[in-house]
Amino acid sequence: MRQLTESGIRRFLLDKYRKPIEAIGFIPEDLAADFDFLLNGVIDSFGILEMISAIEKEFEIELDLEALDAEQITVLGPLSRYVAERGSFREGP
Repeated sequence: MRQLTESGIRRFLLDKYRKPIEAIGFIPEDLAADFDFLLNGVIDSFGILEMISAIEKEFEIELDLEALDAEQITVLGPLSRYVAERGSFREGP
């Protein structure tokens, strides 16, 4: 399990989607917080569910998708921030 911080989640997402990000001409480490995986073609609508599932598995948390703005769910910064905040509310080990 990786570190459940905003930067740790960002690293996880950039590692997971490195090839498709590079395929569209971006350098993963240089992406701005407002980079949208869906709008930039890195994932499709099915990929949203896959992304959320991968995050839940990697960080051993359950995400409440209704708590995250639907327009922000595929945006690097807000998604990383939400997951980090959600993880900080976990109960016990």
